[in-house]
Amino acid sequence: MAGAGWVSSGARWSQRLSEGRGSAVKKLLLVALAAIGGLLVYRQIQADRAEQDLWTEATDSVPAGSGV
Repeated sequence: MAGAGWVSSGARWSQRLSEGRGSAVKKLLLVALAAIGGLLVYRQIQADRAEQDLWTEATDSVPAGSGV
């Protein structure tokens, strides 16, 4: 009978371990998605800044090389 208790304990421990892995994978996936989202937002901000700089340069009334 003692052996049967060890088997059921081992099965419960194994089930907890696999549930923990699933939770860890979900957390890792969430972190990866957040990182990708952050990267996309960062790249969009950089693109908006570059476009704004281009428009500022194109519409500036003083030419860039005039020294004024």
